[in-house]
Amino acid sequence: MWILILLLIIILFSMLMKPVKKLLLVLIKGCIGLAAIYGFNYVLKGLGLGVGMNIVNGFVIGLLGIPGFVLLYSLAIIDKYL
Repeated sequence: MWILILLLIIILFSMLMKPVKKLLLVLIKGCIGLAAIYGFNYVLKGLGLGVGMNIVNGFVIGLLGIPGFVLLYSLAIIDKYL
């Protein structure tokens, strides 16, 4: 009986680890993306370009990666010049 319970716990734990792992990966990528936004905002502040540092932008970069980063700065350029 104990072996069956232990086996079920191991199976349940392994099923729950995949979504948690993906969530942590998005969180880590988002934090790295926010650090990149901070650096780019520092460099581009002379041009008046900047992207806000908030949870939504971190989530966009965490999900999309580099294309999300380019998307945010493209939208900032469009907002400034159009």
